[in-house]
Amino acid sequence: MKNISVQIAKTWVAVSALIMVSVPEAQAAPLIVNGGFESGFTGWSRVDQVGGDGTLSIQSGTSSPSNGDVVPAPTKGANAAMSDAQGPGAHVLYQDFTAVAGVTFLSFDLFIGNRGFIPDFASPDTLDFSIAGFNQQVRVDIIDVLADPFSVGVGDVLQSIYQSQSGDPLISGYTNISADIAALMLAHSGQTLRLRFAETDNLGPLQMGVDDIQSGSGSGNPVPEPSSALLVGAGLALMASRRTRGPGHRHST
Repeated sequence: MKNISVQIAKTWVAVSALIMVSVPEAQAAPLIVNGGFESGFTGWSRVDQVGGDGTLSIQSGTSSPSNGDVVPAPTKGANAAMSDAQGPGAHVLYQDFTAVAGVTFLSFDLFIGNRGFIPDFASPDTLDFSIAGFNQQVRVDIIDVLADPFSVGVGDVLQSIYQSQSGDPLISGYTNISADIAALMLAHSGQTLRLRFAETDNLGPLQMGVDDIQSGSGSGNPVPEPSSALLVGAGLALMASRRTRGPGHRHST
């Protein structure tokens, strides 16, 4: 009887080790908080260029916040963030975050509604809507936290994620965009960086919608944890095997 108890104790030690090996480490906290805007702009900052019109607003349903243009519904939950205006302007939405080595991708859903009187994009290297030339663009960058929110300087933009270009579709449904940020996260691990969504328009209304911002490693799909029932079942099966063989059982040589 004593030998059986010893065997049971050894079995549960083995099962405990199995659980420790089988259960993956908890997923790292996301780089970006409130990436679906279900808590409004909690965690986010908005900046509008002085002298311009419009801003970024929380959008739900299928109408743009200012002009009431038809837009797609948010892709996840009830809310998205969307810029809209009835006059020229430049608008930035940003969030500061701590870079984490091992995070490999950043993804988000992006809607663009370009309703300018010249049917195209114009993407000069500036977000200033008041320049003499055309400026009708959307861009997404990771920038230095000390940079001006509207800066596109080489030393300030650490990684360009997206920029609209001439010839792009004027109005698109929400498109999922995913960027490899592994090298940037490794190089700046532990540092504070800034994720920026920017929109500039001086040719007519240009809506930028953003939703479902996520980050992670690998494919982005969490590894499912084994159920406790399976682990307990494995332990019981191992105990039954030990009992059947009897205490002190040895294979013959």
